[in-house]
Amino acid sequence: MGKIKLQGIEVRVRIGLLEEEQFAPQDLYVSLELSYDFSSIRESDEITDGIDYREIVEFVRQFSNAYDGKTLERFAHLLAVELKQKFDFSKVRLSVDKPRYVKKLGLREITVEVER
Repeated sequence: MGKIKLQGIEVRVRIGLLEEEQFAPQDLYVSLELSYDFSSIRESDEITDGIDYREIVEFVRQFSNAYDGKTLERFAHLLAVELKQKFDFSKVRLSVDKPRYVKKLGLREITVEVER
């Protein structure tokens, strides 16, 4: 068993509670910690026996581009479920950072984290 960590995947998502957020996609940053069995790729050293990081990043971006919702919590949950199903991870830990409103709210960061 092992983990892949991909930090700060930049995505554009139509998400938010405010009317202005619902009309224009905004930047989010998705970070992943993905657990799966490394034994095959560890032995063969062939990407076909493992998971290509580029496929994961592309999947996250496609999911994000197609998403249209209100809350980070739902976005994170649905993305984690989809990743776990598509790539057969034993565990997915996912965090989503929303930088757009941090200064307006007097915060350093807004982050939602889920684990499936």
